[in-house]
Amino acid sequence: MCGMLTFSLVLASTPWVSAQVLKLNDKQEAEVGRLAAAQLESEQPLFLDAKTNDYVQSLAIRLGRHSGRPGLRYTARILQSDDVHALALPGGYIYVTRGLIEMTASEAELAGVLAHEIGHIAARQHATKIRRAQLASLGVSFLGPLMGGGIRVAAAVRGGKTGARGLFMRFSKADEAEADRLAAKILYDAGYDPTAMLSFQRRVTSLNEDQSSLVSKYISSHPSFQERSDHIQDLIESLPKRNDWRENREEFAAIQKQIQAVKPPASKSTSEAALSLFDLAGPETDTPETRARYVASLFAPIFYQALGHEPRYDYITNFDFDGDWIGDNNWENAAKSKYPLQAWVYYSVRETSTHYFLHYAVFHPRDYKGGVGKGTLFSRVLRTGVKPAAKVDPTGRAQEIALAHENDLEGCLLVVAKNGDDPRDGQVVFLETLAHNSFLKYLPPGQHKEGFGNFSLQGRRVKLYIEPRGHGIEAYGPTEAQQKHTLLVYTFLGLAETPSEDLTKATGYNLAPIATTLWPEALRGVTPTYAETEDYGLFLLEEVGPDGKVFERKMNLGRIGSAFRGKVGGANLARPPWAWFDGKDKNQPLGEWFFDPARTIRRHFDLPPDFSVAYLYAWPPETAAATATPSP
Repeated sequence: MCGMLTFSLVLASTPWVSAQVLKLNDKQEAEVGRLAAAQLESEQPLFLDAKTNDYVQSLAIRLGRHSGRPGLRYTARILQSDDVHALALPGGYIYVTRGLIEMTASEAELAGVLAHEIGHIAARQHATKIRRAQLASLGVSFLGPLMGGGIRVAAAVRGGKTGARGLFMRFSKADEAEADRLAAKILYDAGYDPTAMLSFQRRVTSLNEDQSSLVSKYISSHPSFQERSDHIQDLIESLPKRNDWRENREEFAAIQKQIQAVKPPASKSTSEAALSLFDLAGPETDTPETRARYVASLFAPIFYQALGHEPRYDYITNFDFDGDWIGDNNWENAAKSKYPLQAWVYYSVRETSTHYFLHYAVFHPRDYKGGVGKGTLFSRVLRTGVKPAAKVDPTGRAQEIALAHENDLEGCLLVVAKNGDDPRDGQVVFLETLAHNSFLKYLPPGQHKEGFGNFSLQGRRVKLYIEPRGHGIEAYGPTEAQQKHTLLVYTFLGLAETPSEDLTKATGYNLAPIATTLWPEALRGVTPTYAETEDYGLFLLEEVGPDGKVFERKMNLGRIGSAFRGKVGGANLARPPWAWFDGKDKNQPLGEWFFDPARTIRRHFDLPPDFSVAYLYAWPPETAAATATPSP
């Protein structure tokens, strides 16, 4: 029996997550992981050779220092089984089988397996996939109301039953991809060649039929060689080259001999109870939300952030970097080092039968390009009814291009043409970026059209340049002008990192869905986040119904938040993506660029009428109850 423990348990904040799934804080995650580990070890014998365990544990600690959660104690243990498998549990518990260690050809390959499991933990993927109904099987029960109440931990093991079975939702494709990218970065930072992940996967998948029974679970629950290569190749290419990789060949060879020398167990296979936990790493059934994140992660751009004379104010981060959703304290709080500016990028995905439409938005607490005093004066003029650009500017703010102001959010719309059912086979075909109330339009390399630029790619990821101070976004050339400043590279990692003192190192960013962050507050109108609203009226959107027929959906938005609250410089001049506009385009309704990107792209790029504008599902899911009428 373990001691009694009480702690609060809070529902996941995202409306996409079922009420039956809980989001745990760090303390809760660690306790649930400890109980699940106890269940696993009660069902599956451990390989208890001290020398081998110390070696694997030391390797896990070394890798964990570079995981983004260095304060977490990673515990690596070896299961007494000839099956090839690996598993992570919340709270830092990692298991590998003796069969897997025997299968690896180098310390780097073993490190790659451990790093992938550490990636799941570092990204807190388990902590958002806990099934509420299964907690009781671990001896966990609720105390009082769900919100604000607590839970009580009773016995960790009950009658030999595997209470952890079914506790966690399965990892999605996006989870696996992010764990791979985190693993590659962890390996690199720890001194190991990230391509060792590929060499191990290639060997496992090429085993003959006599050995397939030993590796089938690993193969079914981890990315394939091709997927793994797709996940990490562009990341590896973005890292500085090095040839001083850690090898440690002698100790690794000694460990493998030690494993072979220890008498194997009577039963060489992993028990069914233990396998039920291993199965947790299998792919999750796609929903529009998990599919959206997966697609957004596949094509997440590489951002080249130019740095001005105060680099900290050019770091990208999340609106609530300071722990609140108050807009008019962000300028001040950005200067306080106690608030780390972790790298988050907001995203949204729309999908038709032929294309993905991906919005990405990057936030800066300060847009400090112009004089604060001038901005304050101009904002007062605007609010007295003087709108110098009213004919082309739906908000009357076109002159903000020269002004400093609190908060800034700019981004891009990326269009990917499908090529079959696998999003990885898609091809980026159009790009629009926002730079100071102008949408800049780009075509793929080698295509030319007057008034359009060209974007460049690293793998499937578009390269984008963010100017210093003003933060307008354009395609990265690199041009001579773009090279005038120190560039901080942001690449998607699945973990929100803070830029290091060595600005030559790439900083990893994570993705945050617009639908569950910026959007809910906008629906409330004027709030501490939004100071102004606009009436967006009615949008008629085409969608594909379950029967495959196209129907027309009425999306009546009315007045929603359209300007972030900001008091420094030009007041309330930063806008969310649905309020972005092109000051030179008098005909585009405000909001169409975000709510109806397919129709926008068809017009902006002069595409034929048969270019599909019918979406496969509504955005966001919680507003899908809008009225639907048959399309003519």
